[in-house]
Amino acid sequence: MLISEKLTEAFNRQIGHELANYLQYQAIANYCEKESLFALARLYSKQADEEREHAMKFNKFLLDAGRSPIIPAVREPRNEFASALEAAQLALDAELATTRQIYDLVELATEGREFIPLNFLQWFLSEQLEEVASAESRLAIIRRAGPSVLMVEAYLVHETK
Repeated sequence: MLISEKLTEAFNRQIGHELANYLQYQAIANYCEKESLFALARLYSKQADEEREHAMKFNKFLLDAGRSPIIPAVREPRNEFASALEAAQLALDAELATTRQIYDLVELATEGREFIPLNFLQWFLSEQLEEVASAESRLAIIRRAGPSVLMVEAYLVHETK
């Protein structure tokens, strides 16, 4: 086998984590849309799609390695927020938690001398740098805008042109 049973189980759990992140980001996008924060909604919706894609990468790896992906039940996302700042903080916290989860997978693959899965996980390590940096940046922009989140919207519209 290209991947041990122990690491397969851990990858299956990660599929659940990634799908939970997908749902959480979509819930944040829904909140932003409801609050007429359309640029933020687009960003968080795009992030939701990326999280689903991450889950599918783990799914495909397991299939390619001759294992059966088992999609676990996922936690219900938080749907209500007091502010965009609170939603952005939750997004950053989720990315930091995901980074720790990926580190744990790397450690498990390293301990088991499972080099093919370890190579696969390298992409996720680089991705987490980008994900955390983006989440921190969004949070900082929202924090600097203070109570005027509409300034964030104007900034984001300008930034994407």
